[in-house]
Amino acid sequence: MTDDATSGTFPTLAPELIGAWAERRLVRAAGPELPRLTAVFCDILWTAQQYIPAESGSICLAGLSGADDALVYVGAFGKGAESIVGARLPVSTGITGRVFREERALLRNGVRQDSDFYSGLDAVTDYTTETLLAVPVAIEGETVGVIGLFNRLGHDGFRDEDLKLLEVLSGYASNSLLNLSDAFHHREIARRDDLTGLRNDRFFHQQLRVELERREEEGCDLSLLFLDLDRFKAIVDTHGHLVGSQVIAEVGQLIARVITDPRATLARYGGDEFVAILPGLGATEAVVAAEAIRNAIAATVFLDDSGEDGRPALHLHGVFSASIGVASYRDCSFPSGPPADWRVRQRDFIEVADQAMYRAKALGRDQVFLGSGS
Repeated sequence: MTDDATSGTFPTLAPELIGAWAERRLVRAAGPELPRLTAVFCDILWTAQQYIPAESGSICLAGLSGADDALVYVGAFGKGAESIVGARLPVSTGITGRVFREERALLRNGVRQDSDFYSGLDAVTDYTTETLLAVPVAIEGETVGVIGLFNRLGHDGFRDEDLKLLEVLSGYASNSLLNLSDAFHHREIARRDDLTGLRNDRFFHQQLRVELERREEEGCDLSLLFLDLDRFKAIVDTHGHLVGSQVIAEVGQLIARVITDPRATLARYGGDEFVAILPGLGATEAVVAAEAIRNAIAATVFLDDSGEDGRPALHLHGVFSASIGVASYRDCSFPSGPPADWRVRQRDFIEVADQAMYRAKALGRDQVFLGSGS
């Protein structure tokens, strides 16, 4: 890009940073919708660049670095934009940090006389900031970032009408992010099991297809766990379906605590059955993961607390267990190369894990069995 803010060039953006922020703030927005999200930030900077001509500008967001005590620059235009994107600014620092903390816009002509002015980014980019205009960006009343413009072109400094216009653009950004947040939230609801919070079986099948295709392209291994609870019917017969549902919910939460790999897809398959897609894991690693789940179930006291509906604590321990089947794609002896029909390959892979689970039950339950696919 050029240094000319009025040339119409697109801002420098970091989609990976925007996606990482969205993962924390907008309920897993990264993925297919990331281009839409990135476009919002691009439109804001481009529009600000056109209607409030300035040498440079930026957008920074809070909460991206794992905590809310820093702002991270996700987009910028002008001199040194490439150096600014990715930079981290403590919220306690600079005029930008003050805008974020106080949640109000600031216009500063002659910024170097302001005691809050921070010159660290100027040093990085070999830039000299003289005038500054910054407004907060909020979602549902919560400030999540700051839009800033620097060194107004065509005038001695920024004007009140510039501030009002940038606040309008900030409002547009807020509404766009809120709309995307709502869309992401509803999408997540449609992909999750109501009882456990894990993925539902529909999403599981869709994601397994994605992982199978990726495995064929990249050559990495891929494993699948198929879990069924042993003697679960006895719990329902003794305590009723509501207790059974609570047990299922706690098992789902336990699986999520044990399998923390962000690449994994954990799902409730139906009833008292669960599945886990483990990208990058071979047979040995997948068996270790399955054993960790099995041992955790065996060691856990379920319904250890009374329920909000007045149900007393039941302290269920050792009354049920888990039989788990494991399938490693590499060990399944599938023909090399992409299949003619991915649905058949997907069905066959699930079948290996499913049959391995039944084999674990036949051997006495409370076991992990590795299927061969032969």
